[in-house]
Amino acid sequence: MLDRGRQPALAGMTGRSYPAERISELIGTIYDCVLDPSRWPAVVDSIRRELEFCYAVLGVYPLPGGEVTLGVATGIDSLKLGELPSYGQDLVDLWGGDTKVKQYPLEEPIAQSQAVPDAALVASRYFREWAQPQGVVDAVAIGLERNSRMVSTLSFGRHETVGIVGNGELDALRLLAPHFRRAIAISQLLDLQSIAAANVASVLDGLSVGVVLVDELMALIRANPAAEEMLTRKDPIKVSNGRVVVSDGSREMSLAIEDAVAQAAGDEVALGRRGGSGFPTRGLSGEPRIIHVLPLKRRESRPGLFRRATAALFIAPADRPLSLPFDAFAALYGLTPAEVRVAELIAAGRTQREIARGLGLAGATVKSHLLHVFEKTNVRRQVDLVRLVAALASPL
Repeated sequence: MLDRGRQPALAGMTGRSYPAERISELIGTIYDCVLDPSRWPAVVDSIRRELEFCYAVLGVYPLPGGEVTLGVATGIDSLKLGELPSYGQDLVDLWGGDTKVKQYPLEEPIAQSQAVPDAALVASRYFREWAQPQGVVDAVAIGLERNSRMVSTLSFGRHETVGIVGNGELDALRLLAPHFRRAIAISQLLDLQSIAAANVASVLDGLSVGVVLVDELMALIRANPAAEEMLTRKDPIKVSNGRVVVSDGSREMSLAIEDAVAQAAGDEVALGRRGGSGFPTRGLSGEPRIIHVLPLKRRESRPGLFRRATAALFIAPADRPLSLPFDAFAALYGLTPAEVRVAELIAAGRTQREIARGLGLAGATVKSHLLHVFEKTNVRRQVDLVRLVAALASPL
């Protein structure tokens, strides 16, 4: 029988609790990596140590192929890291196969000890040859992005001396994951090694995506040339009554972006509870766009150009076709990808038990996500949620 270090962990399966102030500090360091990617190794290592993992691996992989655009590994021997890809198919099979792995919600930390039966783990070549000799008894995998342009993932390993991953660590990662996703998405738009303070203006001016800097009231502070052209055409953004808004007539989407900017000014943890995927909108010709919000208020390292701004809005082409009603559903109600996935499956008639089994989540986690959906959408019953989703899907 497998001993995953369960005995020392059973006394406190909830794991440690992590103060909101510390989580907020860690979130700030993640966003610092946008303008200075050289910080990524130190930031990932700091989070690994804070949450008591023995290793962490962050990777951004371009599609359909090519060199890794961001690869960070900490706490792991380089030889063992080099061996890990040879167990790729074994790991996919272990976690339920390619189809199931693709169904795991983005930003949701999936614990190996919850998603993988002991018997399957013991039988795997990965565990016998790679994990067990190193004393690794548990792992957490987080999908950050899956689109036509790239795949990004974040994973952590747990040593037997600490025991299996508890709910406290999963809750902390659930708060951090959307900020990793947002920071990486914006970093990919910038495509930079680092930005010297004196070069920020010229770098932003040279981007093909629109960038606008706004204060906490959405007042325009600065726009790069691409964004100035968008504002002139009023496509897909414009200035109305001195504030930046979307131009497609969606007052609700503008309010959602305003709310995100307000959260960027005062509570980045709350901003993360919206998820890190950005806000979907469309140009006047119907082309899909995504607006990403980069918090700036608390960035001590931000260059002078950013010091008056609360947030930077990046307006870029969408990496995938917009999927209505659920893209709008997520943005309008501030849902995370996991919450949206649970809502989708509830609307499709799945039970909470079926959802937990299909997504590799604990039943309590699915229930928690559903309660968050109820709270954010102001409904009290599953039938009311189904009606709300149906209403959003209706052309009327």
